[in-house]
Amino acid sequence: MKTNQLMNIAFKKGNINFLHKTALGDLTALFKLGLKYRIEKGFSSVNITTFLKSTKTKNFIEIIARNQNISIDKVVFNNGKKGKASRTYANLHFIVYTAEYLDPDFHYEVIDTFIQSKILNKRDDGGDDFIELNNYLNELPDRVGQNNIGIFIQTAIKLRSKIFPENQIIECKEKGINIWNSEYANYLNLYKRDDYEKKLISFIQMGFINNYVGVKNAIEKL
Repeated sequence: MKTNQLMNIAFKKGNINFLHKTALGDLTALFKLGLKYRIEKGFSSVNITTFLKSTKTKNFIEIIARNQNISIDKVVFNNGKKGKASRTYANLHFIVYTAEYLDPDFHYEVIDTFIQSKILNKRDDGGDDFIELNNYLNELPDRVGQNNIGIFIQTAIKLRSKIFPENQIIECKEKGINIWNSEYANYLNLYKRDDYEKKLISFIQMGFINNYVGVKNAIEKL
């Protein structure tokens, strides 16, 4: 996908917003989640400002910037707003580093979500495969030369309904949120989307599906 989608990624103790292509996350929210782990275990609270000003942290920021060939202000930066609207953002390497500093269990959860499960990559894969699927829908014998935008939308709706329960779909609609960027778009659901789209493409390629009715029937059987 070319667009940088804002994903609301769910963790055990809350959610964090993340831009999937640039891999920039809400460090303020991450810090709050990590503190929940510490407090539950009886550990002392820590301050994000003190953490960011420490020599060890500054050294690691420099290491990230040097290895990724970016400026320091691209590793960690503030949105420039004051009060409750103030947010600090950081790239994925620094997010993992911060989670390690806060709590070992939280550190593991962050690694499992972003590195092991590759949730940001899965968001990209599903979007790319849907674009490819639309190209194949355009080439179906009963759809060649027609305006197929409505077909693309209906296919997306059917796939979404196959993966998410109705209450989650309704909730995201009411909030005006793309469900694929919501907390419900966990690794399993992103994997299902990618898998289903790849299967539909393969069925069309192999000639098992040669019209749009066949596409709808195949989705029902996935």
